[in-house]
Amino acid sequence: MSRAFVFIILFAVALLPLSPLCTAQQAAQRSTPQTTAAAKNEALIDALVSYPFGEVYSDDISMTNSITYAGKKVDDNNGVVPVPAVKAIGDLGSPAILLLISHLNDQRPTQAQYRQQRVPLAYLALDLLLHLTDMNDERVVVPGCEQHGLGDCMQPDFYFSPDASDPNVFTSVQKDWFEENKRQPINFVYPSWWRSDGPNPERIVRPQAPKP
Repeated sequence: MSRAFVFIILFAVALLPLSPLCTAQQAAQRSTPQTTAAAKNEALIDALVSYPFGEVYSDDISMTNSITYAGKKVDDNNGVVPVPAVKAIGDLGSPAILLLISHLNDQRPTQAQYRQQRVPLAYLALDLLLHLTDMNDERVVVPGCEQHGLGDCMQPDFYFSPDASDPNVFTSVQKDWFEENKRQPINFVYPSWWRSDGPNPERIVRPQAPKP
């Protein structure tokens, strides 16, 4: 066996233990805080897909027609403790806006229903944008409209129905939301009807210290 051949074998063997280490180091370099945060946010979106909302959307005008009202009712003013999948999106604050806009073309079927049909994730994203931002004004709602059905008073540039299925409609509405946010950043608004699941600290009766 020639010395050159022996040298090649020894060199190759010496590199073998380094290969997994190099791969791990490269993966660590690619995993930045930004990519980690993005992955966590996408996991929150995935949770919306699988949550069993049921028949949320209806033509009945007495219904709230929003997943932001899904949860435990706690008072007579529509106050609710929001379901974890929705609250987690709200807890993101302003970063939730671009995250939701990016999913306005997401056609994955969810467990939310309208007319006994599964609603696409795109509509859940739209629902949250309408209820977690300041966009629920004349930009989205037709001024002076007196109709009360689901979607009756919505501007078509910023809205599609829960049973929409045309990808071109999703893409067009998504584009308008992106452009509006670029023209004037959309403000995040935390829902006033959301309540905490814990006790109200103002109502906690603390035991008094015994008198000496």
